[in-house]
Amino acid sequence: MPRPSLQRRWTVAVVVTTAGAVLWVGPAGATEADMARLPVTAPFLCLACHTQEQPGGSAPLNSFGEDYLANGRRWDSDLAELDSDGDGCTNGAEIGDVDGNGQADGNVTEQAGNPGVADECGPGLVDERTWSALKALFDGR
Repeated sequence: MPRPSLQRRWTVAVVVTTAGAVLWVGPAGATEADMARLPVTAPFLCLACHTQEQPGGSAPLNSFGEDYLANGRRWDSDLAELDSDGDGCTNGAEIGDVDGNGQADGNVTEQAGNPGVADECGPGLVDERTWSALKALFDGR
C-alpha cells in the first residue's frame, strides 16, 4: 500500500488539530458571548450561570443559567422579573438591571447577588440613586 504524501499527512493533522481546538474552545466562546449579553457580570462572571468554574465553560448550569437558556439566551424584562434562585430577589435586582432593558441601573458596576445561587437579599441591592428616589417619595419632595 502506498504511503500518504507528506503534504496529505500535514493537511490531515491540521484539520484534526483545528477541529479539536474548535470543540475545546466552543463552550468558552459561548459563555463569553452570553456574558456580553448581560448588563453587569462582575463579580460572579461564569458563576452567574454555571455551578462551578471549569475550563471551557463546561460546568453544569445553575437555576439562572437554565432560565437564561430557556429564554433563548436573551437578557430581557421577562428574565429580569424572574427569581431563578428563589431567594426573594428578582434576577434584575441581582444583575443590576431591574427593568431588563440591557443597561445597568444608575451607577451599578457589580452584581448585587448571584441570580443562580440563593443568597442574601437586602439593602445592598438598591443603589444610591434608587434609594434617593425612594426616600423622596416618602419625604414628599
